[in-house]
Amino acid sequence: MSAAPARPPSAAALAGLAAPIAPLAEEYLAVLVMSLAGRLNRGASSHYLRHFDIGMADYRIILTLGLSKGLNISAVAAAADVDKAAASRSLRLLERRGIVELEQTNSRGRAAIVHLTKAGTELERQLKKSSRQRERRFVAGLSEPEREQATFLLKKLIAGVAHMNKEPSP
Repeated sequence: MSAAPARPPSAAALAGLAAPIAPLAEEYLAVLVMSLAGRLNRGASSHYLRHFDIGMADYRIILTLGLSKGLNISAVAAAADVDKAAASRSLRLLERRGIVELEQTNSRGRAAIVHLTKAGTELERQLKKSSRQRERRFVAGLSEPEREQATFLLKKLIAGVAHMNKEPSP
């Protein structure tokens, strides 16, 4: 017997959850976004470590390799939005576990092209399934137009980060 799907939180529950960050969030939208990102990251990190024995960099790299076949390490890091050093560490670990293989190339100097192995492809399939289930629970309280609007607004905010970071020091 499977458990019933979780219901989205009520407005009262949302108000209770937001209370610890409300004063700063009312003042600074960036604080609200960082709080959301931190909570999502902590929850995802715990979930993927517990169920798949992988960290968040590993998770992002595996999903990236599932979308893009045969990338070099720099391209993997950029596409997964992971620091290059963290990507290199993650790829070494994933290679030892048989999830990825690094193919040295002669035509590109010392560059290595990264591919998922058969085991990596199966893990990527499981991660996508789990990610979709988690995402459905995350957005359960939003209508389709609200989900589209949230995506649009978050992309606009991401685009604004570079502009914000160019501001002069006080």
